[in-house]
Amino acid sequence: MNCMRMRGSRGIREGGWWLLVGGAAGVSVVSWVAARTLPGVVGGALVAAAATVGAVLSQRGQRLVDEGVRQALAFREELLVDDRGRVPRVRDLLDPLTAGVHPAAPVGDASGPAVRVPPFVRRDLSDEIDEAMRTRPFVLVVGESTAGKTRAAYESVRAVHPGAAFVAPDPTAPSALRAAAAAVGRERSSVVWLDDVDRYLGAGGLTPSLLRRLLSPGPGRTSVVVATIRAQERARLTNAREAGDALGARVVRDVLGSAHEIRLDRRWHRDEVARAREHDRDDRLARAVDSAERYGIAEFLAAGPQLLTAWQDAWAPESGHVRGAALVSAAVEARRAGWSRPLPIALLRELHEEHLAARGGPALRPESWDEALAWATTPLYATSGLLLPQEQPDSYYVFDYLPDATGADQALAPVSDRTWGLLIAAADPDLCEEIGWTALGQVNQTAARDAFRRALDNGVLTAASGLAQILGDRFRLDDACRILRATIASAPPDTAPETLFVLRSSLSWWTGAAGNSEEALSLVTALSSEARVRYGDDQVITFDIALNVARWTGTAGRPEEALALARDVQQRALRVLGVDHPMTLHARFEVAVWTRTSGRTAQAAGLWRDLATDTRRVLGGLDRTTNFALWNLSGTLSALGESAEGIRVLTQVVHDRVTIYGDDHPWTFAGRLELASRYGETGRPAEAQALLTGTVEHSALALGSDHELTLAGRHQQALWTASSGRAEDAADQLRALLVDCERHLRPEHPLTEDCRARAADPTRPPWYYQLPSW
Repeated sequence: MNCMRMRGSRGIREGGWWLLVGGAAGVSVVSWVAARTLPGVVGGALVAAAATVGAVLSQRGQRLVDEGVRQALAFREELLVDDRGRVPRVRDLLDPLTAGVHPAAPVGDASGPAVRVPPFVRRDLSDEIDEAMRTRPFVLVVGESTAGKTRAAYESVRAVHPGAAFVAPDPTAPSALRAAAAAVGRERSSVVWLDDVDRYLGAGGLTPSLLRRLLSPGPGRTSVVVATIRAQERARLTNAREAGDALGARVVRDVLGSAHEIRLDRRWHRDEVARAREHDRDDRLARAVDSAERYGIAEFLAAGPQLLTAWQDAWAPESGHVRGAALVSAAVEARRAGWSRPLPIALLRELHEEHLAARGGPALRPESWDEALAWATTPLYATSGLLLPQEQPDSYYVFDYLPDATGADQALAPVSDRTWGLLIAAADPDLCEEIGWTALGQVNQTAARDAFRRALDNGVLTAASGLAQILGDRFRLDDACRILRATIASAPPDTAPETLFVLRSSLSWWTGAAGNSEEALSLVTALSSEARVRYGDDQVITFDIALNVARWTGTAGRPEEALALARDVQQRALRVLGVDHPMTLHARFEVAVWTRTSGRTAQAAGLWRDLATDTRRVLGGLDRTTNFALWNLSGTLSALGESAEGIRVLTQVVHDRVTIYGDDHPWTFAGRLELASRYGETGRPAEAQALLTGTVEHSALALGSDHELTLAGRHQQALWTASSGRAEDAADQLRALLVDCERHLRPEHPLTEDCRARAADPTRPPWYYQLPSW
């Protein structure tokens, strides 16, 4: 059966027809009864009343029919349908390419159609995928590009749910997921197919409540959501969250966190290769088996390595395809910048010029534009092209193997400012927000700010949480709260509840970070009750909100209660999500925080050390959670008297922050200031002063002379001036600092209060300001 996206009508919504038919039938029945059993006046009145009701019902029915027709016209644009315009059954899917499987080189002759995919070779995890299809509502197969994840999931769906409706929404259609939910509500059994699920995420995409609609279609109906995602894309979404604590991206994180994940390796294992070798009649599999030592079999069949080499070789002037290579490079860079949609040809043409110029421009004697586009889009090795044409006219996806294969290159140049600017200017508001989170994950706050601002100005309200994140990262906490409050207050009456939920969650966090713990606790307690009703007790988003309840309970002065709350979340997350799930690790983080705050310092040191080991293993050494766990471990060790080890760990924390955030980021400066204070406390004043001098000068340039961290650095300098015997100089420094603190900080800020106290008593013992960590 051929399945395609067709234009036309679909089955009309049944409710409208029943009202039309029911209204007409009702009048007929009442007329019949009245004519035979009732007096004329009463019967006539009853008939008239019935006719009136019937007319009302008919009018309402007509409106519903009209609505159904309008929905019908969009149906074939948004869902995969067969040649009769219907959602296909799984058993009728005969072409894996329909589901998104990469093509291999075709085989066949003039007497029969080419076979674009080889026979399926069961993977070692196929049994596990089959079982998940039977028992889990949401199955996510994760693997590198060309690992074979789509084919493995497709074959499991065919084996386990052959009679189900195959509901595959168009990732480029804004309302396709809602069309999918409507389709699932009409079918007795459905499989919702979300290949490359990242294309369905982000603003206006898949949300926890929409996922629940897909998974709970109604009485007597069942459905399972089956999705795939590239491992690199899964990591990018996670890292964007961790690198910026991106509360506005919470919906994406929570959707992925609710899935049962199965990870498929790109390199095939020995038993898998042996099973592939049994298909000796297919030359493609035979050649792939011969290359199994270097490549995964699915990787080789899709010609991923060959296409990567063709792109790289095209940069040689003698290749005749340097402009084509620039086109592919531009598409890869756009993907790295968060452009997840098909790339319009006009934008691609504008983007590629920078890549061509960087390699030599006219000196390379580039081919014509038409020749370059033809080369980049022509299938090579009879498989895929480097650029893949889409249904939308003049738009292309880059073959996903290419950005994945180059993404691990540490020497890869950052996305250029010109590219950021062009993409932000060309993107629709929802895509602008996606680009903003990507830019924030790559620590480009200027591009992130521009993207979020454009998205917010054009109605994407959740972009305010991105702007708040940027302000919070610079410790402008009151400003972060202000923009969120303004956005919530100005939200239109028809704003989606989940949008407001994201904004309120972000507001609760930054309210607490700004020091208003009781207000934050009130906000987040209401959110917690709402999350339990809206999403359920055992969902990631509910756990996340519960951890925030623990956080602001503790900072409001009730650490033992906070510890009990955090432990409860940890136990539930461990039971539902498993030991290595990021939410379980976050719960352990909160447990460690309140274990130390409750006075169990030695126990907390062990918790931080174990957590840092596990987050490094699961999330990576340069993950934000790993860095903050090590930061807390350092402070805990110092509190236990293990100063040398504490300084060693803190030195690593500061070193890693330069990589994670950059040299000019507030968290990098905060780490350096704390390291300077540790040097001083352990009798290394020369090192402390040297580090302070450079940090204060750098902070003033990067953050401003009025920034809290710059003022904190000046405070430490005054303390060191006093300890070196220059009391008058120190007093002058503190007086000048007090003026600036009173001008730029709150009156009750600890720096302001300490400067004021030292003016009255210069002999006060040294006290080093540490930035509050939220």
